[in-house]
Amino acid sequence: MPAWITIQLSDLDNYLVGAQVTALNSTALATGQSDRFTTIMTDMVNRIRTKIEGCPRNHISATPLTIPPELKWAACYLIIEAMQAAVPGLKLTDDQRNQIAKAGEQLTRIADCKEVVSLPPDPLTPVDVQRGGQTQLVSRTRRAASRRQTRDL
Repeated sequence: MPAWITIQLSDLDNYLVGAQVTALNSTALATGQSDRFTTIMTDMVNRIRTKIEGCPRNHISATPLTIPPELKWAACYLIIEAMQAAVPGLKLTDDQRNQIAKAGEQLTRIADCKEVVSLPPDPLTPVDVQRGGQTQLVSRTRRAASRRQTRDL
């Protein structure tokens, strides 16, 4: 069980030039807004955790704002995309957009139970998500008696 991780601003440096990270985090902030990363990271990590919980075989960590280490790259690209949307003058490259699309596709596969994530060392129990029971198909059986056969009873 690998330890789940919390994404830090410095993690984005591995996926984007440091100057771009700084610009995305601090350009065109509203009055009183401290930074863009903290809120966006929280939103994206919660989105990822919700996708993970979408599959009954997956569990999330009881530690808030943590994700499996194998999804670090996806989280970073989704955070970069959301931060860039706030500063439209800073455009993403085609390669970055391709990675963002791949991150979204992987999250869909995880929610559809086509991929399972690593089990956290502190799984949340009971799970936050209400999960439905298994579906059972009931086939129609042949009647042993009919209305006509039981009419005179």
